[in-house]
Amino acid sequence: MIRLQKALLTGLLWVLLFGPPALVHAQDLPEGQTQAMMALLKEQNSALSGDLRRIQREIAGLRADLARPGVKDIFGGIGYIFGLFGVAAFVASRRKSPAPPAG
Repeated sequence: MIRLQKALLTGLLWVLLFGPPALVHAQDLPEGQTQAMMALLKEQNSALSGDLRRIQREIAGLRADLARPGVKDIFGGIGYIFGLFGVAAFVASRRKSPAPPAG
């Protein structure tokens, strides 16, 4: 019950300080302003479409750049190949080592 009283008092105080909430209605524009507003919207739409096309081209270019291997990938591949040859050379040297003398 106390919460309800606090809520009512807060609401009443709000209305007294800031007035009742105003309803927002759409206003009809005169005919000349409507045409000007439509022209402005079409102009903004075409500018926005141009910007979006430019951004899409940039994203496509970035994707193409990311699809190609970079310097890090190339050196990583070379290191991997050297590592495999090193392991193969180690295994080959262990097989060719002479048998210990019998004694």
